[in-house]
Amino acid sequence: MGRPEHIPEVRGARDLAALWRDLPAGVLRYPAGALPPGLGLTVLSDTLRSRAWLEHCAAGVDQICAKSGHSCAQPDGRCRADALFPVNIGGGALKWRMATLSVQWRPTLGELRLVALGATARRALGWAARCLRERHRLNGARPLAVATLADLELTGATRWHLAFVTPWLVRKNARSAILSPDAAAVAHELCKAMRTRAHKLTALCAQEGVWQRLGGHLAHHVADALLPKGLRVEQVDIEATPLAMGSRGNACVFESLTWSGHAILSVDAAVLPWLSLLATCGGGENADKGFGGIELIPLQ
Repeated sequence: MGRPEHIPEVRGARDLAALWRDLPAGVLRYPAGALPPGLGLTVLSDTLRSRAWLEHCAAGVDQICAKSGHSCAQPDGRCRADALFPVNIGGGALKWRMATLSVQWRPTLGELRLVALGATARRALGWAARCLRERHRLNGARPLAVATLADLELTGATRWHLAFVTPWLVRKNARSAILSPDAAAVAHELCKAMRTRAHKLTALCAQEGVWQRLGGHLAHHVADALLPKGLRVEQVDIEATPLAMGSRGNACVFESLTWSGHAILSVDAAVLPWLSLLATCGGGENADKGFGGIELIPLQ
């Protein structure tokens, strides 16, 4: 029997993972029974987003950016509302920015999670819990022992069962035929999502503009070199379904393509920090609004 093929280390992969692990983070968990019937994650996310814009906009109550129809004019990091839920009217947040507060459902654990990434969001966890309690009567929050993103990293297994907890939004305005995705299509979509999330998280970790751009370039370089060979999809049980959606900006209704179901993944150790980003932040389109939530269970 020949020796196993040696997979060379991708330069920059360790540096990126170390940068992500140091990002301040915090998590509050709620028992499953605390969520009122019929209340979805998108509603919870929308509540936090609207309350953040209303209560924390640096422009003041009379000139709230999100309601006056213009993007946040403050320099990055100067406005708490923009740090929690970036405001860029007319096209969503810039591609390298991301919401730093999210609500996630963990079926296997039987709990709802409120996740904060970055120092600003971590300091706002108490405020976010109060908003959900006052608006949706969501009670019973308990903190997890999480101080940095390192505490949420996946470890200890090379094979994982992936379940889509909320619909994974593959693309908007889907016009092509709805086909059942195969292993290659799932691997492509997951790698694309990890690359996108790595770009956004790297920008969040590096506050200065030049380092944000350089970090984004590095994230794309490492993703292209590492992910195609480091992640393999062994089994697929995923259904593709059209979903009618609407735009609040122009009242347009369109049909999107979503995935639901399960898959079995095999990953190299170097890919685990990247896969952890999807477990923590979700993936696909509109992940910051509750779509694309996943749960990963170790198999060995």
